[in-house]
Amino acid sequence: MPRAVRRAAGGHVLHRRLHRTYPVAVRGRGSWIEDDQGKRYLDAAGGAMVVNLGHGRAEIARAIGRQAERLAYVNGTQFTTEPLEALASALVEVAPKGLTKAHFLTSGSEAVEAAVKLALQYWVERGEPGKVRILARRPAYHGNTIATLSLGSRGTYRKYFGEWLRGVPRIAGPTCWRCPLDKAYPFCAVACADELEKAIDALGEETVAAFLAEPVFGASGAAAVPPKEYWPKVREICDRRSILWIADEVLTGMGRTGKWFAVDYYGVAPDILAVGKGIAGGYAPLSAVLAREEIVGTIGRAGHDFQHQQTFAQTPVICAAGLATIRVLKGRRLVERAARMGPALLKALGGLKRLECVGDVRGIGLLAGIEFVADREKKTPFPREARFCERVAEAAFERGLIVWAQGGDADGVDGDSIVVAPPFTVTSFEIGQIARRLEEAIRVVAGPGGGRGARS
Repeated sequence: MPRAVRRAAGGHVLHRRLHRTYPVAVRGRGSWIEDDQGKRYLDAAGGAMVVNLGHGRAEIARAIGRQAERLAYVNGTQFTTEPLEALASALVEVAPKGLTKAHFLTSGSEAVEAAVKLALQYWVERGEPGKVRILARRPAYHGNTIATLSLGSRGTYRKYFGEWLRGVPRIAGPTCWRCPLDKAYPFCAVACADELEKAIDALGEETVAAFLAEPVFGASGAAAVPPKEYWPKVREICDRRSILWIADEVLTGMGRTGKWFAVDYYGVAPDILAVGKGIAGGYAPLSAVLAREEIVGTIGRAGHDFQHQQTFAQTPVICAAGLATIRVLKGRRLVERAARMGPALLKALGGLKRLECVGDVRGIGLLAGIEFVADREKKTPFPREARFCERVAEAAFERGLIVWAQGGDADGVDGDSIVVAPPFTVTSFEIGQIARRLEEAIRVVAGPGGGRGARS
């Protein structure tokens, strides 16, 4: 393969990162990716928190190939197919109680957007067209379409598109280590959940359609886990105030947290749920919207169709990948393995707290976040222009470790964190390597003692 393709400036691909030299990945196996020069990378981010089964799963490739030979594509408004029906049944079987209808798409952004559209259409069909506001949280990330950028709170993602973005009311999220309400759990009475009711009162219950949030924070919020009382309290408020709860489990679903869905830890279920990333393990672009029967039935009884469609929605080849993924997750008991390996990952990463620039290490299952600070006692973030987390991720990459850098969580602009989300097949040895290589990378950026100074 020509060396020129390794350069971002060469070739004809419009890469997202225009000033980076890209190595050429040629194969993957388990938690490892190899490039064309023979260098191996420990994939501690599952790519973009996608690869839950591990790289190189032949059984998924065979399932896709068999379906492609038999029937690759039909339009979802004209036919149903065996893999579609089987995938819907398999997903509903592991979904939170009451979510009995599934619609399949090709990206997490679209799943969230379709979930919001479903909620809005539901209220119109119920005869309450004034319920048009969607409440969201900060920090939050829900996708990269114009609509989902409006719902998210990442300032760096939004700054070029202000004229197109819609104003979305936000409430403080349950980020306990950096509490936006300046309170301390458990003495706070989970006041962040009460912020939802205050927002509903301010806007008027008759105008609010839904509350959209991740049950456990993903990249934005760096794997912060809400208190056990948070979601039951939110569920009660939504029920009492006639508001739908949309759970964004694009990142946290399909076993990432050690349960099939993060909401399972809280004993409550949303009205609508968006899932993506791990639903096909990285082997095909697949996402889904799950909904309660009553929501879909209301639209059907009005004599109308669900007003969302996409060319590759419910495509049989993609559905075959999702079905095979669920079967592997079940057959290999990989969700249970994520729960079992999670404490080992957090313990290993917890050792990073000996570095002064590490403020917090948190997470659940095989989803962990490390938040960096310039001053641990004051929780002062590094300035965004220091690009602290990006430089840590780059230093890790040089050492053959892939992690996910995330900036802006402290206030929407400043704040630095790293998210670690390896495949569920990760071994104890690999977890040790993740912690060791990540510590080396942090010391390169922060100095040998891992101190407060972020060297430029």
